[in-house]
Amino acid sequence: MADPDDTAELDRDLQLGPARVRLTVRSGDTGWDELHRELDALPAARCTVLADPGTPPGLLARIRPGAPVLRTDGAATLSDVERLAERLLAAGAGRDTVLLAVGGPDVADLGGLLAALLFQGCRLVQVPTTLGALCGPALSLRHTVASGVLGAWHAPQLVLGQLDLLDRQPADGLRADLAEVVRHVLAVCPGPYDRVAASLRREGRPSRRELVAYVALCADARAAVLAYDPQERGPGLALEYGRTLGRAIRLLCGGDLPVGHADALGMLTAARIAVRLGLLDREGERAHLELLAAARLPLVPPVPIDPAAFPAAVRLAAARSGRRGLVLLDAPGQPHCTDGSLLTDVDDATLRHAADALADRGTVPAQAGGGAGTGRGARVPGTAGG
Repeated sequence: MADPDDTAELDRDLQLGPARVRLTVRSGDTGWDELHRELDALPAARCTVLADPGTPPGLLARIRPGAPVLRTDGAATLSDVERLAERLLAAGAGRDTVLLAVGGPDVADLGGLLAALLFQGCRLVQVPTTLGALCGPALSLRHTVASGVLGAWHAPQLVLGQLDLLDRQPADGLRADLAEVVRHVLAVCPGPYDRVAASLRREGRPSRRELVAYVALCADARAAVLAYDPQERGPGLALEYGRTLGRAIRLLCGGDLPVGHADALGMLTAARIAVRLGLLDREGERAHLELLAAARLPLVPPVPIDPAAFPAAVRLAAARSGRRGLVLLDAPGQPHCTDGSLLTDVDDATLRHAADALADRGTVPAQAGGGAGTGRGARVPGTAGG
């Protein structure tokens, strides 16, 4: 008898401002057959695949047999983007080109940027190979170069979440990507907190049904905040929760720190800043600790963070994002608003205090990461919404 997990699938039509993005999650031959039908239906379509270096050739052939393949390391400078564009032209790209971005978050971001710039916009299909890409960049209209300074806006025609690809993701990478799910729960939709926490606490890899549930949660949360803010300048800034602080932590810890781990520490730091500023209560901070611990994400950095260096790192990370200030919460699902903006300026003394508090293991709740049913989520403020 077939494993019922194998039948897990999802269909969503996401309205992100003027753009309508179709998201499908499939497994097995069904997903590939559906992708081929979608591509065959596009008039005069010429497909080119942009892929991670480690993507097996056999897999790429299955995605689009005979299509030219460009390999990329993912994160790119603007010069790298121009070189890839020239290679696309050499491979026969034209205004009718469909670019298939196959890979993790960096490739999803780079594919979106290339599709936005090539002939002032060509068609894009996202085929994420990681949970982080599927829950984040593949569902965004914003695409940037590695520095985050330069970018463009472009909507994919289709996002295909092929569960067979997520099955190939290493367990530690998949676990780090759960930070994306945690971010959406804490910053946008705390309603399913208890359900998500119980799912995250289970041992082993998430089942396919759990993965589909995580993707659905993130997709619905994004649609809710981006429907009228597709450029993520208003309510959509909630999706940046913890990112700037995570980038600053990664700068000080070194590039080997996984992005998901850095973002987890960034969210925890944001909670501690909000508590110190009198915005978030201790129960809201406990909600962060327990959900991150349930996901087995780090609660302390791998190396000590120098509090004196932290403010400068935060300012640099904020400058690269083009945004001044941090996203903070009044309660889970309730971003703090200052003068009509979700960005709050934080003084250096508060940033130094938050960096120092990162090393305080004593604030980790004793029951965090334990068995299901601690009940903490039931007392998280703002969980009435979904």
